Amino acid sequence: MNVNMQSQNQPNQNQQKAMLSAKNLTIIDDQLSKEALNFKKMNMYSNACNDQQLKAICQKAAQMHKKHFDSLYNYLHSHTKPAQMQ
Repeated sequence: MNVNMQSQNQPNQNQQKAMLSAKNLTIIDDQLSKEALNFKKMNMYSNACNDQQLKAICQKAAQMHKKHFDSLYNYLHSHTKPAQMQ
């Protein structure tokens, strides 16, 4: 009977581990906003540059911020969905 109760509690424990606290959600949301803004700024600077080396640096920085945004976005969505029951 104890084994049965433990197996029933495991999905709830896994779901709790998968969920992020409100504070962590706020921090990740702030970081997402900052990365999105930095991506937009670097794209704007890249478009305004006449110097090809500086343009390439801005494009590389824009791609870095996009990569960071995508990583945070994927992390956020992988930890806010309830764990699938098996």
